[in-house]
Amino acid sequence: MSRIDEILKEMEYIAHHPAKMVMKWKSETGKKAVGIAPIHCAEEVVHAAGMLPVGLWGGQTTIMRATEYLQAFCCSVAKAIMELSAAGAYKHLDAIIFPETCDTFRVIPLMMRLADPLTPVIGLVLPDNRKIQAGIEYTANEYRTIAKKLEEITGNKVTDESLHASIELYNRHHAAMMRFFDVAAEHADVITPYWRHQVVKSSYYVLKEKHLAMVEELTAELSALPVNKGKGPRVVVTGIMTEPDNLLHLFGEFGYTFVADDLAQSSRQFRTPTPEDPDPFIRLGKRFAAFEGCSCVCDPEKLRGKIIVDMVKKQQADGVVVLIMKFCDPEEYDYPFIKQDLEAAGIPHLYLEIEQQMDSVEQLRTRLQAFSEMLMAK
Repeated sequence: MSRIDEILKEMEYIAHHPAKMVMKWKSETGKKAVGIAPIHCAEEVVHAAGMLPVGLWGGQTTIMRATEYLQAFCCSVAKAIMELSAAGAYKHLDAIIFPETCDTFRVIPLMMRLADPLTPVIGLVLPDNRKIQAGIEYTANEYRTIAKKLEEITGNKVTDESLHASIELYNRHHAAMMRFFDVAAEHADVITPYWRHQVVKSSYYVLKEKHLAMVEELTAELSALPVNKGKGPRVVVTGIMTEPDNLLHLFGEFGYTFVADDLAQSSRQFRTPTPEDPDPFIRLGKRFAAFEGCSCVCDPEKLRGKIIVDMVKKQQADGVVVLIMKFCDPEEYDYPFIKQDLEAAGIPHLYLEIEQQMDSVEQLRTRLQAFSEMLMAK
């Protein structure tokens, strides 16, 4: 087995066993772990408190108890998170941070407190007017409140020095991930859509120091290989995430290469560096102000489509795949503007509606195959 295979297999194990990673961390260090629905939640604050940030992205689980708390028309990510909460899957977490970024997510903190009263749930309210100074200060104060609540749980004070250090670490990790994406696009024979996703998802269940070292080594190993751009369509993929895994395998079956992405679970986490400021909380507020192209933040100029067009041009992609999470209102609201910008640029795209609880992706097979054939015939 090559070193690349070893790293990818380790990342796959991490991505598929989050509970084991949490228990391993707690038993080896004696420290605490905090669950995060990681959309603009500033993991750096958790890291600076000496705790393990654990990404909460739902999962492919059978929905039974979640319907006691949420309507049927809520997205599958929210329903899966509530299902896991009600089933006690988060019992080993010492707290949960949840951003109120959409109508459904606004009620999740309250519902989680009802489903699992023993696990503290910290809500995060992010401003719409995020770019003005008052918005930056408001965001910073929200993160300060989280830091104080974490201090009460762990007993460790989040100092300016510790938070600056965590921000610098995360900046390095984010830059390393963006570098990996570029290199991965040149090695389609090794980094299929499935393996690309394992690299991303594994970052949510181990400390960033560990994941940074793994990503840097993987990128170096890949860079030493001959370039192989693959024989199939090279696409930019956008949406919340690319799960479930059988959907990723379907992309691989038809030879798709993800040359770039605009995914909430992926590059949206990494593409905006945290700027400088003497106050580390203001730094985090400034990053949220500078971020562009997410359905979960206020975007009056609707820049997301233009950002995707720029990705296509930069990576010389053949087209775009739009993955809309079923019942995700913010993503559905964005789609007409994305469609308009792609069509104006003459870029072909495929719209697919997905959900995490898809047991079968056969209904998507024909459309992915047809889109592949169309792109390759150009």
